[in-house]
Formats: sequence, C-alpha cells, structure tokens
Amino acid sequence: MKYFAYVRKSTEGEERQALSISSQIDKAKELFGKLEIVEVLEEKQSAFKPNNRPVFAEMINRIEQGEADSIVAWHPDRLSRNEIDASKITYMVRTDVIKDLKFGSYNFDNSPEGIMMLQLALSQSQYFSSKLGKDVKRGLEKKFELGWQPNMCPNGYINVRDGQHGFSKIEIDRPRYRILKKAFNLMLEGNNSVPEILDRLNNEWGFIPKNSKTGKLSRSTLYRIFTNIFYAGIIEYAGKQKRGKHKAMISLEEYDRIQLL
Repeated sequence: MKYFAYVRKSTEGEERQALSISSQIDKAKELFGKLEIVEVLEEKQSAFKPNNRPVFAEMINRIEQGEADSIVAWHPDRLSRNEIDASKITYMVRTDVIKDLKFGSYNFDNSPEGIMMLQLALSQSQYFSSKLGKDVKRGLEKKFELGWQPNMCPNGYINVRDGQHGFSKIEIDRPRYRILKKAFNLMLEGNNSVPEILDRLNNEWGFIPKNSKTGKLSRSTLYRIFTNIFYAGIIEYAGKQKRGKHKAMISLEEYDRIQLL
C-alpha cells in the first residue's frame, strides 16, 4: 500500500495544544518509516469547517486518482473536525478507496467495528470543536457585559491578565498612549492632515506600533486609529456598543469632530 502522510496544525485557538507540524512529521517517520510514504502533505488550515482545506481536498482527489491508497496521520482529528469531511473519510474507507489508516496516537482496524470506532473518534473531535467555540463565544460575551473589549486592544493600550476574573483587563500603554494622545491633539487642531501626522509619528516622535514588522506606522493603520471609537471609551462586540471600563483617550465630542475632519 502507498501512503500519504497528512500533517496539519492551524493558527486557531483550539489547535494551540496540537502537536506541531514538524513534530507530526518526525513521529510519522519514527513510527511508520517502513511504510511506503509517497509524500508528506502539510496543511495550516482549520478543519472545523468543510471545504476549507486545499491540501486535504488535493489529497482526497489524488487518492481517488490512484496515486496512493492509504493515509498516515497523528490522530483522527488531524483529518477532520467536521461531519462532512469525516463522512468522506469513513465512506472512502468502507468502499475500499482508502485501504488503510495509520495514526500515531490512535489504533485503527479496517473492519466494520473499526470504522464505527473511527466515526466515534471523528465525531468526538467535532463535538469538542463545537463546544469550545460556544464556550469561547460565551466568554467573550461575558467580558463585553463587564465592560471590557473582548478582542485585542489597539495601539496605546495593553491587555493585562486578571487572575480573579480569568480574562484580561485593559490598561494604558504609557509610552504609546502619550504619543498617540499628541497625534489626536494635532488632528483636533484641524490644521494637520493624516499624512503629516503620520510623518511626525514615524520620523519625529519615534512611535513604534504593536506587532509591526517594519517598526513604522502605516497610513491605513493611522486612519483606523482615528476612526476607532474605542479611543473615545466605547467598546464594540457583535454589533453592540457600550461604555467600556478602559481610560478614554478622547471624548465622544472630540471623536465626532475627528470623523468630520
């Protein structure tokens, strides 16, 4: 039999504890080095939604074309976390298109009982993903109700973990906050364009934005800063707005004036 080794790890939250791609490859070679593995296929997309993984779709197509007839993976949840892809895998096994599955952390037997257990394992992966998604959404809604921005805060602020409530509060990032406050004041004067303020931020004041690869603030980012109502003390989530508990940089009246400018 000819095997594809399928390794996957996405950047989404539920995948953080999954074995890294390089570790999955190492384990596949260690455990199944004697098998004929024709190619290692790497995927970095989530398996929570169907038709979302081009490498997985390519692998299925190539198996149907006869390039290989079996799959090596670390665990069934690497192959699927949704019902549609799970049924595709189990149907191809049952109809002998996929002749064998090898897993590093799960034993599969190509028999009616083995296929049933595989279906249970894949269903369990889908259940955990769905439950985690609901739990995360519930947590974000609770955080919003308590007056904190659910997602990451913008430049000028930092997320600080609050052990008492189990989520992060938002505090000012003093160096960036001070410089951005100067930029807002310049904008409110009405005599300075966004590109002019951007030039001062980057070349005079030495502003270094968070998570910037270049160390410079881009024009589009500065426009997003000036149009972000978070700086006026308002938080947003799921189409709703409310007064947040973080320290506002400008008033709502000043925010409205900047939008007009």
